[in-house]
Amino acid sequence: MFLKQFLIAIVIDQIICQDPKPCMSPTTWECNEIKVDPSRSFTEHRRLSYDARNKRERRVETVEKDSNRTFYDELILWNENKMYKLDLKTRKCNITVPHRGWIPRGPHPGDKFMSINIIGASGYPKERITVLQFVSNKTREVKHTIVSSPDCIPLRTTIFSASNDIEISTYYDLNIGISDPGVWTPPKECIQ
Repeated sequence: MFLKQFLIAIVIDQIICQDPKPCMSPTTWECNEIKVDPSRSFTEHRRLSYDARNKRERRVETVEKDSNRTFYDELILWNENKMYKLDLKTRKCNITVPHRGWIPRGPHPGDKFMSINIIGASGYPKERITVLQFVSNKTREVKHTIVSSPDCIPLRTTIFSASNDIEISTYYDLNIGISDPGVWTPPKECIQ
């Protein structure tokens, strides 16, 4: 009897201790994003619309009043290899190719599980969140992803490029789905 219980305990332990597989993040969502590029001491605050199924993003920077910086509205359509970049001050549009290939913002099959962590007060169930961390190196860039668990909502994506650049995107006020399907229409200044 003891041997049977011992073997059952070992099997249960093996099941519980397996690394989590990459979860599936929602395929369409929108949020506010803070993107930081520490190498250039650069921070962007923008509205992000994301569609993993069709490989497209819309990024509209928040314009800072009385700033000398240039702010952009970018529509990137990777399946068409096209990027619309509208200067929000001059209203001049530049149509070009994306500066790099598609990099999903959530975990994908084949990503390696790194850790599970609890953020917040451990003694108070409603004052904490469980997060999962994954890493992938499918291109010349390494992607580190943090998502909530169990719902797999993206919280942060960090990309380490081959040229030693780092981009950190933190997401907040995230809503699943796209509230305005017209977000995928290029700005009128870009239509020729």
